Amino acid sequence: MLSVLVWIGIVLLGIAIWSILIEPHWYRFRRMKLRIPGKLKTAVTILHLSDMHFTKRVGLKKLFFQKLAMLNPDLIFITGDTIESDAGIETAVRWISGLRARYGIFLVPGNHEYYDYRLMDHIRYHMGVSKISVHRNDSKRFFEAVKRVGVKVLIDESIELSVHGNALFISGTDDPLTQKVDFKRTFKGITPERLNILLTHHLDCITQLPTKDVDLVFSGHTHGGQIRLPVIGPVFSGLKLPRCYVDGLNQYEGMTIFVSRGLGAGKYCLPRIACRPEAVLFEVEG
Repeated sequence: MLSVLVWIGIVLLGIAIWSILIEPHWYRFRRMKLRIPGKLKTAVTILHLSDMHFTKRVGLKKLFFQKLAMLNPDLIFITGDTIESDAGIETAVRWISGLRARYGIFLVPGNHEYYDYRLMDHIRYHMGVSKISVHRNDSKRFFEAVKRVGVKVLIDESIELSVHGNALFISGTDDPLTQKVDFKRTFKGITPERLNILLTHHLDCITQLPTKDVDLVFSGHTHGGQIRLPVIGPVFSGLKLPRCYVDGLNQYEGMTIFVSRGLGAGKYCLPRIACRPEAVLFEVEG
């Protein structure tokens, strides 16, 4: 009996070491192709980053970001939770400023841009009691800091862009989880003939869209569930939408959707099992 308990202890220790010290820092870079028929004359490359949860210390993200800085895609989309707290603002700005995109870097906020969640906040959050915290981050300082290094922050607004002669309409929402999104303002000027892209931190907001013209959605927040078990799949979803939307490519009412597993996890949500942090480079074709 004692030997069985010893082996169980060894296995649990191994799982703990892997899920906390190894997998959360085993960053994965992927390339994917998407086809949106009839909207593009030539291919557009997009690097999608999400949920980086920058703190004062960048850690092993440093090496990964050095590789990302060499990509130079057409566009970079960052879909929220870029910082964990105010202590991560300078770190985030430093590493984002090292990225290059021919037609710009676009960012939308997540809930962590607004709130510095403590342990009890996370407990209340996952119990469904409250999605906010009394501890606020200086979101205005963060937005101003990233704007100074050339990042376009989209908060319930859109921008028209020509990329390689392709007409793009890029919309971005405020954090749907903790803020009130103004969808009418977000989609002002949208027309069906362009490639219409939506950036939003929390995917549940797609059930409330006032337009059917959105072609492509990039989102985050879920971290892919973080812990994924055989047969069961992701243990956590964080969405009201079905669990199949927790990560990766999907379709919803004619829209192509991608939900990132993110690059960070937050100081109270460290473990990852079978859910490596990721950055994805898309080649979008017509």
